[in-house]
Formats: sequence, structure tokens, C-alpha cells
Amino acid sequence: MNLIELHRLTSWIQTEIVEAGIPQKYAELQAVLQRNSQNQPNEPFEVQKEDLLESIRTVRLSVLTKDQISFLADLGLATIIGQEGVNQIENILFRNAIDTATAVSKIGEITGILGEGIRKSTQISEGLKGCIFDEETTSSQEVLIRVSFLREASMSNIKDFKKWGAHWYDIGRGITMAHGSAPENIRITGAAKGSVILELMADPKIATTIAGVIWGALKLAEKVLDITKKAAEVRQLNLQNTELADGLERAATDEKTSGISSIVNIQIENLNLTTDNDSEKIAFLEKSVEKLVNFISQGGEVDFVIPEEEVDGIDGKEEITNSELVELRTAFEEIKTLENKIKLLEKCNDND
Repeated sequence: MNLIELHRLTSWIQTEIVEAGIPQKYAELQAVLQRNSQNQPNEPFEVQKEDLLESIRTVRLSVLTKDQISFLADLGLATIIGQEGVNQIENILFRNAIDTATAVSKIGEITGILGEGIRKSTQISEGLKGCIFDEETTSSQEVLIRVSFLREASMSNIKDFKKWGAHWYDIGRGITMAHGSAPENIRITGAAKGSVILELMADPKIATTIAGVIWGALKLAEKVLDITKKAAEVRQLNLQNTELADGLERAATDEKTSGISSIVNIQIENLNLTTDNDSEKIAFLEKSVEKLVNFISQGGEVDFVIPEEEVDGIDGKEEITNSELVELRTAFEEIKTLENKIKLLEKCNDND
């Protein structure tokens, strides 16, 4: 995570948590429960509970990058907000419906973690003052694309590096050519240790196409996982005739093939390509989409760091328009939602 991302995260915490009054709402619920635990006539706390749940439920975690969410977890805040926070509060109040003192203690622990996390975030924000330039002057005409080589798409040796390097060359070439650009216009700007992570810079329009393909790949993965789960359920019946399970497994394979074609066709339409004039571009795009879908299906991840500000044209270059950023941010949020759904599906399949 770079400094600008970290700075944006501290601003996000200030807006989405502090200014939204979430600490006060936790404190208000705790205060009512505290009074009820002291043998006073019980006060209803439904209003305080619902007010808190509504506030933490609507926190927009989907706009954060994976690195930002990971750092949010390090601050202790990730499980206090969003759906995890809702589940935690409901679980505490349900389990301790009679033992109010325990509920007070649990809510108090959360309030303490929340306060400490906000304190650390504020310290980081103060510490970054003077360390980064004003975002308005550092905004780029390019989008940072962070590619993580994980699971079956991981790199453990130079042979893997050669394989996935060629893979991503084909991905970049197909998508940039479809935009009338060149592969060199996707630049490598950095790499991280551990699970190999490459940081690429690309034009927002190219990033939007990549995001569109990833969204399609995740929708396809969701459907294929669902079919695969049904096939596994049928096999568990230990039927003499395995035709139904075999058919479902073939259907999953066929769905992946037809799904890739569907993703290609959507991008051809989005980019206004025609078979008469753009046959070469379409051929490279098809290869690019197939390899990007395979990368995602094998566990690879792609994250986006989207510019906050609109940028004026520089040296005659086309400026980033608000509509492009809105489209990319919307796609990014939908991708995050789909990723979470697929993780749950994978977990269910593993448990089965």
C-alpha cells in the first residue's frame, strides 16, 4: 500500500466511522445496557441497537482496496463495521439476552478497540502531513492496477515467472490493441515481496475494460461453482447411474467456455469493434479475455487504486472525465461484492 492509499484510508475512517457517529452510537447502546445491568428498571434499547446496526451496515467497505482492508483489520476496525460488525452485535445481544452484564462487557471491549483504532488512524494522518503532496497536484491520468499471483496462479520459480509473464503480456496486448493502443502503455511501476505482486499503471479506459472482464469472470466463476456444488451433491447420493453427476460436470465446463465467449462479445460491443474492420483486434482480445479469466479462476487477484480527482488534459492528452471514474469505481465495488460471494461459495464447497 502506497502513502496516498494510506492517507485515503485515514480520510475514509474519519468520514465513514468518526463523522458518521459510530463511536457515539456504540457508546449509547453500551450506556443503556449498563443501566439495565445495575438492577434499575430495564430500559428498552431497540432504538439504540437499530441506530447502531443501520450505521455500521451501510459503511462502504467495497470502495477500499485489498491492502486498505487488510490494514483496517490491523487497526482492529474491520470486524466492528460492515456486515461482520452487524453479526457481532446481534450475536452478543442474542447470546446474552439475560446476562446483561456480559453484554455490557463485550460491547465495552468493542468500544475500546474502536477508540484505539481511530486514535492510531488519527496519528497516522497527522504523521503523513508534509510527507505526501496534495492529492490534487499528484493525481495521475493513469490507474494503478495491483496484480497478485496467488494460489494456482502463484510464482515459485523462474519457470512460473516466464509462464505468467507471457500470460500477462497476452492479456495486456489484447486489451490495449482493442483500445487502439500498445502493450507498452501498461507500465510496470513496482513489485512486492511475499506472494508476488506487480503494480501496473494504465489508462482509465484500459483499466475499465480489465475491470469489466474481471467482473464477467467472477460472475462466471459464481455460476460454475454453483453447478459444481450441485454435481458434488449428486455424487454424494452414491447413485448407481452417474450420468446426472457427469452431465452436471460437463455443464460446468461448457458454461465456462460459453461464458468466456459472452464476456468477449460484451467487450466487443463496449469497444465498438466490428468483425469487418477489427478482426485482428478481436482475435487478440479473445486471447486476452481467455487468459485473464483463467488467471482469476486459478486464484489470481487484480485490485485497483482509482484517482480521486478529475485531471485536466496535459500536453494535449485526453483528460480523465468524471463519468470514466464513476464507471470504474462502480465496477470496482461490484467486483468486491462478487469476490466476497465467491469466497463464501468456496467455503461452503470446502465444508461439503
